[in-house]
Amino acid sequence: MKLILLLLCTILEVPLAMTVHIQFMAVELRSISTPAAMESAPGLGRMKCAELCSVRPACFGFSWLQGLCRLFDWLAFSSTDGWQFSESCDVYARIDDSQPPTQLKLESCSQSSTYGSNVCGRAIDGNRNQKYGAGSCAHTGIKPFEWWEGQLAAPSLVSYVTIYNRQDCCAERLNKFSLQVDGVECNRVSLTVPFSVANFSCNAFGSRV
Repeated sequence: MKLILLLLCTILEVPLAMTVHIQFMAVELRSISTPAAMESAPGLGRMKCAELCSVRPACFGFSWLQGLCRLFDWLAFSSTDGWQFSESCDVYARIDDSQPPTQLKLESCSQSSTYGSNVCGRAIDGNRNQKYGAGSCAHTGIKPFEWWEGQLAAPSLVSYVTIYNRQDCCAERLNKFSLQVDGVECNRVSLTVPFSVANFSCNAFGSRV
């Protein structure tokens, strides 16, 4: 499943002639699980559901089925135990534009195979030298369907992934790949020109990237 980024904006009129814009982003489309609801409201569309969540201080987001809006708080969203089985629904979470993005840290990693001594940990050791000979690059084997995976400390909303590509040669090997979170594709990359350093959008929730 490829996730599609959708933004829902709602405007609140508050005292002193101020206007507050609150945005919600789709983090799971056609999800078969949803955060446990703290409140439900029947007969609402996505925009009305967003408006309802925006006026509830504890509301972090909502899941939407045709004719049913379910609000949830941050605790239910951030905990894997807080997600419950559901009919296919879309899950939205607030975007806080007032806070800078948090850089997520990968705690550990694994890869499908290892070429030489180029273990997966070299991709997340902080060494950004992009030359293979510097011993700073992770490298799998060269068979089809190789993969690399990093583990976050906790389930999180992954907005994008920054990749530092090899630059001494062979940068085109990453022209095409599938970016996934918890095994679900959030971006299918297909480039015609190799890149050096690039951000690839994802906007998915999970702990394995």
